[in-house]
Amino acid sequence: MSYQIAYDTTLAPPRAAAIVSFMEDFYRTSDTESLHEKYVASFTEDATLIMGSKEAKGKNEILPLRHGLWTHVASRHHTAERIFFGGPNEIMLYGRVKYMLKADASKEVVIPWAGRVVFAPEKEGEGVKMQFYQVYLDPSAQAGKK
Repeated sequence: MSYQIAYDTTLAPPRAAAIVSFMEDFYRTSDTESLHEKYVASFTEDATLIMGSKEAKGKNEILPLRHGLWTHVASRHHTAERIFFGGPNEIMLYGRVKYMLKADASKEVVIPWAGRVVFAPEKEGEGVKMQFYQVYLDPSAQAGKK
């Protein structure tokens, strides 16, 4: 399964390739239930994560939110279709996520989503980290009600 995300290189900031690579790996990690610690390591210590109606501030709140995202989900696969750069440290992106629910493993749910990410400023010796990540999606679709 490919996690390659398209973007316009003519509009991209200098660290665009690193950001795109980070996001591709982030969605690969997001789709692997056992990688909770790696998922949380994608954020700064004081990051804010907003996932629909759920909000977590700091890594200590992001970890239980991450665990909760897998409560009713047997598997998921994100397809991030495109990234738009809003400067050197901010992106918007959109795509779809496909879920298989634990309650009905034969039922596939596909949800369109969009996201906004603000990255921590680049620091010597540190990789890319998210300071703020908000995902916009329809919560009724997420519960498999559509």
